[in-house]
Amino acid sequence: MAAQSEEKPSTNQGMSIDIFTVLGHDLKSPLNAVESYLEIMRNRVLGDTLDSYMPVVENSIARLHQMRELITDVVDWARIQQPSSSRPLTTLNVSKTARAVVDGYAKEAQARNINVSTDIENGISMKAVAREIELIFQHLISNAIKYNKENGSVYLTLKKTDSHIDVKVTDTGIGLSAEEQASLFGEFVRIKNSKTQDIRGTGLGLAIVKKLVELYQGTVSLRSEPDNGSTFSLILNPGA
Repeated sequence: MAAQSEEKPSTNQGMSIDIFTVLGHDLKSPLNAVESYLEIMRNRVLGDTLDSYMPVVENSIARLHQMRELITDVVDWARIQQPSSSRPLTTLNVSKTARAVVDGYAKEAQARNINVSTDIENGISMKAVAREIELIFQHLISNAIKYNKENGSVYLTLKKTDSHIDVKVTDTGIGLSAEEQASLFGEFVRIKNSKTQDIRGTGLGLAIVKKLVELYQGTVSLRSEPDNGSTFSLILNPGA
């Protein structure tokens, strides 16, 4: 089956229609599922022992995590659409931030036997909002793990030149066709094909990355091939 990107409708009237569309569509399904799981437990459909219900409990937790991720991404996206003129810029150690984000995904990577390695130059700093830079690294690393292959690898490099900061995240994942890449940074876009059908996501992660990179007068690009992984390349302006 040909790959398709699932994209929610967008308008020029602000974010409200998109937010309500996504929340209504993508929260209803997990909420219904959790409700059904709780009904199963209340009615003791699977018996009277707790062990019988552990798969139901695990599924409920996964669904709740899905809802929390969606709500968090929608709030982040709405916030950066209209950045405050008084954003709390501080001198941020980007090297330290990148390492902390990678460490935060260690358990998720280990669960799929994915090796995450880094080449991070020490002491890179810039004027930035800490949460914004964290989000950039979080979405890139999360996607690199989520869309990777079992026993795959992720490689993050962070370097400073005279005029900018270079970030590259390379993975050995499922990769993307040229058609899929064309829409990847859009709002609420999720690539749908046989390899991604069981992968949950909000479709906002890379849109958030692109918007935040642009706030720092930077650029983001992608090099990818189906079944041959992807490399996201970012340039950040430390003086933005």
